[in-house]
Amino acid sequence: MMRIELQPAYVLHSRPFKDTSLILDCLTHDYGRVAVLAKGARSAKSRQRQLCQPFVPLWLSWQGKSSLKTLTQLEASAPTLMLQGNFLFSGFYLNELLVRLLPEQDPHSNTYLRYQDCLMQLSEGGDLEPVLRQFEFGFLEDLGYQVDFGHDAAGTPLIPDGFYSWREDHGWERRAEHSSGFTGAALRAMGVGDWASMDTRRQAKRLARMMLQPLLGSKPLQSRLLFT
Repeated sequence: MMRIELQPAYVLHSRPFKDTSLILDCLTHDYGRVAVLAKGARSAKSRQRQLCQPFVPLWLSWQGKSSLKTLTQLEASAPTLMLQGNFLFSGFYLNELLVRLLPEQDPHSNTYLRYQDCLMQLSEGGDLEPVLRQFEFGFLEDLGYQVDFGHDAAGTPLIPDGFYSWREDHGWERRAEHSSGFTGAALRAMGVGDWASMDTRRQAKRLARMMLQPLLGSKPLQSRLLFT
């Protein structure tokens, strides 16, 4: 029987199980996304109840042979990250992306660190759009969908005043007309994390949604409804 002790983790989502228990979908540093059964966590006397929430840095221990593990220990490793307004909704958005797209029990330590860093930035407030775009493109890279923001499919450097379209499994192709393509200048700015231009931000948001959509399928993201 597998026994894991004190693994850094965050709860992404929880759902009731029977009368007093919870099934927690968690992101862990070394084991990726793991589902654990927290027995009795919903009872009024449970000490775990307040910890079975999103955005609480945790130490998690579990055991079990099946895909659903049994929680054996749960404790906070740091204070709860306080998110408010659109920063809170953005946290829910990140959680939903991870639950929907991250394979279960597939180690993704880079994704864990990206997520943790993103939550810290959300808790500090500030400029929201760059934080989300950096996470989205980084997460896509972790999943094997890296974007080259500097070169087209032939390896030629992107021309700032050129227009490009993205072909999956191929890369950027130069377009003769603007249409709904992306500018070389905006793509190069995304690659170096330069978010000063509102046009770059608009194109980055469109590109992130375009790349995530095939992975998410037809089921809409519920967290996006919170922003309306």
